[in-house]
Amino acid sequence: MPAALHQTTNILDVLLTHLHESHQVSVYEAVERLAQASESVGLDALNLVRMLDRGISFEQLLVLIEAQMECSQRKEQRDPRQNV
Repeated sequence: MPAALHQTTNILDVLLTHLHESHQVSVYEAVERLAQASESVGLDALNLVRMLDRGISFEQLLVLIEAQMECSQRKEQRDPRQNV
């Protein structure tokens, strides 16, 4: 194998490795944000896992979390004393 081709292959391997690692970090960050949003509406990680195991899609889960957040915000707006 010519040296230039071997060097290009090594660089490509390094780039692919970094891309894979950054993708994993992005996935971990997304899961962490999902867990935080879920906890803010009263769903813990165990509930999330159970719902996913039962077949709820991520999209449905996000819609559920969003609806719960909106409901909580409306309650707070109706009764500002709850914020004390």
